[in-house]
Amino acid sequence: MKKINLYTITFFAVSIVILLISFFSFRYLYSSSKKDVFNTTFEAGKRESREIGKLLELQLKQGIPKETVIQNLQSSIVNTDTQSGFICMYNQSGIELCHPNPALIGRKVDKNSSEFIVDNDKPFDFLEILNSGKASTGIHNFNKNSNRTSEIVSFYPVEGSNWMVASHANIEVIEKQISDLYLTFLIVFLLATLSILGISFFLIRMIYKKYENQKNDEIRNLNDEVNTLTAINTQLHLIHEKHRESTHNFVSDEATENSKKRIITYHKDELISLETSDIAYFFLENNIVYIKTCSGNQYSINSSLDELIKTDQSQKLGRK
Repeated sequence: MKKINLYTITFFAVSIVILLISFFSFRYLYSSSKKDVFNTTFEAGKRESREIGKLLELQLKQGIPKETVIQNLQSSIVNTDTQSGFICMYNQSGIELCHPNPALIGRKVDKNSSEFIVDNDKPFDFLEILNSGKASTGIHNFNKNSNRTSEIVSFYPVEGSNWMVASHANIEVIEKQISDLYLTFLIVFLLATLSILGISFFLIRMIYKKYENQKNDEIRNLNDEVNTLTAINTQLHLIHEKHRESTHNFVSDEATENSKKRIITYHKDELISLETSDIAYFFLENNIVYIKTCSGNQYSINSSLDELIKTDQSQKLGRK
């Protein structure tokens, strides 16, 4: 494996783990946040419809005519934004009394035109909820032909009248807001994650390089020690070879010198070795060289006197 692969694989492994954990964490946070936002919207709708209903009840108790109360509410909500949420008011017969769009005032809710789901229970007809005259909060789903998105609606009955104050919140807009917020957090997190991973990559690389340099120094020191030991062994081997050669030469010289201190001759078909120290003298008779020993024995040799003289001189030179 190449050196660069180690910290590269480590970097990618850490990156994959972080991204996987982040993905599942964000999915959980998105689902949890979406649920919390919807619950908050439910509670906010209940509170808003109740507060407006209480205000209308107070006006009625003060003796203000119903037409004036309706007109006051209509003037306060007219032309307000209906994309995200709005306030309107029906009577229990399903007739629109107040709406941000004045053109819809007086419109009657058709039966079976939409359904209303309370607490994930079975759906009710929207007009049936209005006819009940009770406070209720749920999801208002329109028929597919109406091309209108679902909304969260909270009803509050106004005491002393047959009015039903309704607070509307567009579910599609809420989901889009949550998605935009999720996307913003995701982008910020990805940028932060990439920054952290980049810094981690350089830190891992720096730590690995430091570790690698330390190991290389140790290996270099070991190689130097091995080379030193190899050189010492080579020198010892050379010294040993020289010593062995000198010893061999010394033995050879000694053997040669010892061999030169002896003279080989024959006597009665017998090979006789005579020490030079035992020789008394040489003499020549009938062109044959004879040796006379100190003990009085006489032997003939094949060497001439010239050869014997040369051998004796070489021995003397060798001693010198």
